[in-house]
Amino acid sequence: MSTGGPSQTVTQMPPEFQLPYISDVFRMGQQIAYTPYTPYSQQRYAETAPLYQQGVEAAQQAAASPGLLGQINVGGQNMGVMQAYMNPYQQSVTDVAKQQAVREFGSGLQSLRGQAAQRGAFGGSRQAILESELMRNLGTNLSNIQMQGSAQAFNQANQLYQQDLQNQMQKAQSLQQLGLADEARRQRDLDAMYQEFQQQRDYPARQAETYRNIIFGLPGYASQSAYQSSGNPLTQGLGLARLLYGGL
Repeated sequence: MSTGGPSQTVTQMPPEFQLPYISDVFRMGQQIAYTPYTPYSQQRYAETAPLYQQGVEAAQQAAASPGLLGQINVGGQNMGVMQAYMNPYQQSVTDVAKQQAVREFGSGLQSLRGQAAQRGAFGGSRQAILESELMRNLGTNLSNIQMQGSAQAFNQANQLYQQDLQNQMQKAQSLQQLGLADEARRQRDLDAMYQEFQQQRDYPARQAETYRNIIFGLPGYASQSAYQSSGNPLTQGLGLARLLYGGL
């Protein structure tokens, strides 16, 4: 158990030459504390770039495009997507193939009738059956030609349509990237302006802090802790008894 007395802090006063500077520190601190708040009056964040907004709208339009069997507006007129993207010459190619099939049918029919005439069976039942079969084959051939031509036209129109959509999406993405780059550049400029404002606003406080560090860093101003003993309680009691009883 410790018999020592309480710890006391003894403050060594600064030398007299430092007192005016210390007063300056308190005066500067008071002035800074009483300085009114200065709001930032300039634009803080960059607005959305017009190019980025255009890219978003273009992407939305491409995403909302109808399928190949839908309707689109071309030059102010609504028409089918397939009609708009179909090669107008594809049906002409199909018609040429069908005409060729009809000519081949005519040639075959003439050959059949010539053979029947040579056999003396022209106009007979067998000739009728063969001509009917030729006619049926012609119908089937024409139908197949049209189906193949339509399928080819559909596939080509679909490829053109999908390629067009892909081009639109790529263009939309390019616009968005350009817009984001422009927005980032303008944001950097705004951040630089705001940092300059902060530096100017905080300059007095930084100067006062630097001034205080210089003053309080000079020798002569320090706080020291010293232990002052209060004496042994037993010794103090004996001394008091001598006083009370005449110097025992």
